[in-house]
Amino acid sequence: MNFKQEIMNHELSDSNEEYIMRNGTIPIILTAVHTMQQDKWNIIKKSEPFTKAIAKYVAEQVNCSYYIKLKDNKIDSNSLKTDEFKNKLRDYIVENNIKLLIDIHGADRNRDFDVEIGTLNNLSAAYSTTKELGEAFIETGIKNIKFNDPFKGGGITQFIYANTDIDIIQIEINRKYRDYNNFDNIEKICQSLINFINQYNNR
Repeated sequence: MNFKQEIMNHELSDSNEEYIMRNGTIPIILTAVHTMQQDKWNIIKKSEPFTKAIAKYVAEQVNCSYYIKLKDNKIDSNSLKTDEFKNKLRDYIVENNIKLLIDIHGADRNRDFDVEIGTLNNLSAAYSTTKELGEAFIETGIKNIKFNDPFKGGGITQFIYANTDIDIIQIEINRKYRDYNNFDNIEKICQSLINFINQYNNR
């Protein structure tokens, strides 16, 4: 099966479950919570395409965990409101001695970055760690990287930072790198994350 087929299989996969979890063997977890259209205070918030597929594909390649939200329950799990998703994520992190959380989100095509890395202004992860992640993107040709500008980390980053002592990184991926018509760009994102996670885990 080639990359495009794998990514599409992951993106089109569905479940009756509200959340899906994969247990990995290395102490890293990926999250994606905006994989579906949401009804937020009677305002429709669009899904963030391929965030689910990227999380699933990368986790399988490096054998790490993922925790993905599939169904709209009227709560944005990346808001500041405490919800079941964040509580279960915290418990899993503590119980499984997780060291790093990468929270994957999608940004609009008109954003002035390819990837934006948020760490609460370097509070939730060391700058040297986020610098390594930025370099991993650059090495695959993704060069317009921003740090904590404009997204410093949402509700998931803030909640896990307040309740654990692990490294937490939120990434916002421009729509042009989550484009059905450009699987080469999606593969660059995946390979960057794979390279970074392997480097982080082998420290």
